[in-house]
Amino acid sequence: MSVKENTALIRRYFGMDIPPEIAQKRREIKLTREQRQAGFRAHFESIFSPDFICHDSNNEWNREQSLTMNLRLYAGFSNLTFSMDKMVAEEDIVVVVGKMRGIHQGTYAGIPATGKTVEIGFTSTYRIAKGQVVEAWSSMDWLGLMQQIGAIPTNIMEI
Repeated sequence: MSVKENTALIRRYFGMDIPPEIAQKRREIKLTREQRQAGFRAHFESIFSPDFICHDSNNEWNREQSLTMNLRLYAGFSNLTFSMDKMVAEEDIVVVVGKMRGIHQGTYAGIPATGKTVEIGFTSTYRIAKGQVVEAWSSMDWLGLMQQIGAIPTNIMEI
């Protein structure tokens, strides 16, 4: 695939090229949790290869594990959106630096809903082959997320 096709795939994953009026209509439709999860599963599986592997600072995740982690995130946070501050691509690699935003309206990582709005930064690098993501390296500000929902103190003096 070309660099242009690779960046388009990643933009599609993050929902970047959806016209605002369609995005608004999607938010207005009241789907059950199962319907939302089924829709996201189909979207995820269309983008990520069956042999996909994700590397983060602590672990490696296969496609099913990565999907489960994403579904938990979407279950814990409503109105989840992503923005891209930078996207750089060369050959089969696409790097994204961005932010994730949402409202903590469901239990996440054992923390009951707080109603707090969160914003955390991330950097993800994707390797693409045959039209799907086959490998990723991801770094998200999970500490910042936990601080924003009150699970961890933000002031070092509070520890």
